[in-house]
Amino acid sequence: MGAMNQIASLLLGTVFSIGIGLLWIRFLLQLVHADFYNPIAQVVVKITSPVLNPLRQILPKSKNWDIAALVLIVLLQLLSMTLMSIINGHGSLPPLLLVFGALFQLMFLATEFYFWLLIISIVLSWISPGYSPFGALINQLAEPVLAPFRRLLPPLGGLDLSPIVAFLTIQVVQILLRATSGQMLNLMH
Repeated sequence: MGAMNQIASLLLGTVFSIGIGLLWIRFLLQLVHADFYNPIAQVVVKITSPVLNPLRQILPKSKNWDIAALVLIVLLQLLSMTLMSIINGHGSLPPLLLVFGALFQLMFLATEFYFWLLIISIVLSWISPGYSPFGALINQLAEPVLAPFRRLLPPLGGLDLSPIVAFLTIQVVQILLRATSGQMLNLMH
């Protein structure tokens, strides 16, 4: 792969990652009923609304799910994978492979997002235990993942071990996703 292909791949990958990341956060904000008065949440809403509002006119509405954001995330992932495959000289991917690849990639990205979100949450609890808009939003997004583990493993003398179990669970899910996607690829070839 030549230098220009590498540069194009880097730039496109970055743009798609940022776009999908912002839409993913927007989707999660509605899913977890986050505080939309939070200044960070307002920035995400302002950035994503111009793209999502036209889709909302077409797609069905849901109280808890931002269907427009979810559809756009999938479409962007499909487009990203197609463009990356073409840039890397592999041509366009077969439709079935593209759809399954995109879904597995998005599920893996979701686990990666939560892995890093939990790390940020833990670090913020150490360095900035007071209120901050960023910390509050991070905690609101992380709570649905940590809550089941907190019920299983209550705090021990002020020490919360639930993130450790959450990290292990995320890694197990990632291993299963890799194995399943590898098996699907072998079946399709």
